[in-house]
Amino acid sequence: MMRLLRTGLTIAILMVLAGLAAWLADQPGRVQINWFGYLVETPAPVLALLVILLAVAVFVVAWIIAWAAALPQRRRLKRQAKGYANFAAGMVAVAAGEPDRAMKLAARATQQLDDPALARLLAAHAAQLGGDEDGARKAFTALAADPGTAFLGLRGLLADARQRGDRAAALDLAGRASVLRPASPFAAEAELRLMVEAGNWLAARRRLEVARKKKAVSKDGAQQLGARLDLAEAQAELVQGHLQPARKLAEQAAKQLPEHPVPPLLLARAADTPASRDAAAKALRRAWARQPAEALAEAWLALQQDLPADTLVQRARDFAADQSQATESQLLIAAAALQAHDYAGARSALAAADHAGRWGARLMARLAEEGDGDAAVADTWRAKASYGGDVALWQCGACGIGQADWMPLCPSCGGFDTLDPTALGETAPLAQPPRPLLPAAEIR
Repeated sequence: MMRLLRTGLTIAILMVLAGLAAWLADQPGRVQINWFGYLVETPAPVLALLVILLAVAVFVVAWIIAWAAALPQRRRLKRQAKGYANFAAGMVAVAAGEPDRAMKLAARATQQLDDPALARLLAAHAAQLGGDEDGARKAFTALAADPGTAFLGLRGLLADARQRGDRAAALDLAGRASVLRPASPFAAEAELRLMVEAGNWLAARRRLEVARKKKAVSKDGAQQLGARLDLAEAQAELVQGHLQPARKLAEQAAKQLPEHPVPPLLLARAADTPASRDAAAKALRRAWARQPAEALAEAWLALQQDLPADTLVQRARDFAADQSQATESQLLIAAAALQAHDYAGARSALAAADHAGRWGARLMARLAEEGDGDAAVADTWRAKASYGGDVALWQCGACGIGQADWMPLCPSCGGFDTLDPTALGETAPLAQPPRPLLPAAEIR
C-alpha cells in the first residue's frame, strides 16, 4: 500500500513538472541582458529553465558539501554505537563470570567510546573479575578523580580497601563518599560499619544522627540501630564497673528491642539495689518465656544469691512456669536445687530433662562431685560437657561459632550484635555475611 502511494505521488509530481514546462514553453516574449558590454538575448522560457537548473545545481552542491561535512560525525556515531554495544556485552560477560571476554570487550569499548567513565567502569569490573586488583584500583581511582563519577569510584576503592583489610583507608574513603552524598544509605552503612567494627560507639552514634537528619535512614531504622549501640555502650560501662549508666542504657535498649535477649541480661548484671534486681528478674522471666537458654538461667540464678535455700527451687519453678515443659526449665530447676544444696531435687529434675546436652552434663558433673563425692564420675561428665570445645552459651548467627559470653562484636567474625543464646539441640547455622546495620530496604 505504501509503495503504491509513493508511486502515485511520484507520478503526480512528474505530471506537475511536465505541465509547468509546457506552460513556460507556450509563453511568448524574449529577454535581453546587457552585462559587461555583452548583449544576451534569449526566450523567456529558456531563461526560466536555466534559473531552475541553476537552483537545482546549487542545491545538489550544497547537499554534497553537507554530506561530506557530516561524514566524520556519522563515523563517530557509528563508532559510539559499537562502543555502547561492546559495553553492554562486557557487562553481560561480567555478570556471567567470563573475565577474558569481559577484558577484551572492555579494551574495545575504551577505544570506541568518547565517554571515559563507562569504559573505566567496565574495565574496573572486568579487572576485578579477572583478579587484577591493581588494574581495578587504577580504574576506580580514575573514576574517583572525575567529579561526575567520583562517588562510584570511591565506592569501588572502598570495597578494595576493605578486602585488603586497610580499615583506615576504608574509613577515609567512606567519609569522602558521605561528603559527596550525605543522603546516601550506602555511604552511611559503610561508615557506620567501620566505626562499629572499631568499637567506636560514640562516633557511630554521631554518624547515625547525621544519617537520620539527612534522611539516609528512616526514623525507625535509626532507633533500632541506636538501641543496639546502647547495648554495646552498656557492656562497656559494665566492664568499667559503672553500673548505673549501664542499667540506664540497657533500659533504653529494652524499650526499642523488646524481643532482644541481651537487655535483660545486662540489667541483671547491672542490678545493685533490691528494686533493680526485681526489675531485672522480671525482664529475664519475659525473655525466658520467649526463648529459654542457659545464659538467661545463669543471670537469674546470680540474682538469687541471697535467697534462702528452702525457697530458691520454688522460685525457679515459678520463674520457668511459662515454659514448664521445656528441657531448659528442668535444667534451671536442677541448677537452682544444686545452688540450694538440694541434691535429691537436682537429681529428680535432671532425670526429667530430655536430651539435656552439654548443660545437663555440666550439672551432672556438679551433682556427682558435690552430692555424691564421686570425682571420677564428675570428670566423666565434664569430659562429655567439654566434647567439641569450650562452654558456648552464645552462638554467632553469622559465622556459627559459639562464645562463652555475649559481646557486641563476635570475636570470630567481627559481626555486630550477632550473638544469640544457644538452644539445646540446635546446630550451628551456615556462615552468612554480616547483616546490614541499617534495614536492608534502606540500602541503595
